Amino acid sequence: MEGHEDRQSVAALMGDYTPWPQDKYKAPVWIDMCNGAEEILKDGFLSVQIKNPETQILGVVLDADTNAANSHYSRVVSLCKGFFDFPTAISGNGTIVERSSRRFGLWIMPDNCLNGDMETFLKYLVPPEVKPSWDYAVACVAKARQDGSPCRDVHIPKANLYTWLAWQDPPGQSPGRALTHKILDSKLPYAESFVKWFIELYKLPGILT
Repeated sequence: MEGHEDRQSVAALMGDYTPWPQDKYKAPVWIDMCNGAEEILKDGFLSVQIKNPETQILGVVLDADTNAANSHYSRVVSLCKGFFDFPTAISGNGTIVERSSRRFGLWIMPDNCLNGDMETFLKYLVPPEVKPSWDYAVACVAKARQDGSPCRDVHIPKANLYTWLAWQDPPGQSPGRALTHKILDSKLPYAESFVKWFIELYKLPGILT
């Protein structure tokens, strides 16, 4: 996982589908943080994780950002060459491979196809009934950039989401808390593929199994 907010968001999302205690040390899956995709995709990082004798299942969640998801997929396949056999092409349902009782999973946010990040994924969990306020937040971010805001293209999804969250009650919640408080709707159809991938990868009990 690329960062703290991503970790909290996934834990909150999965907590609506499978038992997930608030105490992270009792969680069914240990979600670790890394310093962005650059750290995960550097030479040697994944091979060390895979070789760790205490790791039987390793899941990797990356942001596509402005790179095509296929680029990250190809890089992961290259780094994990010799450990697992990967499908030729990336799947929109996420990737799960297995060899010698070890499992490896890969999900590239938002949906293994589009450019974007965790915040792009979460925008599709904005409840339909409040979409006008979401559209207005997006318009405000666009106007701010037009007026000279230094927000870069790669950060627009974050700016959109956090602008919208600033208007909720209470204002300025993290995405993870917004999921917990049902401000973002974890049960919208867009979440289903990721949830299925996560449950299958870690062999968790859940309503989608």
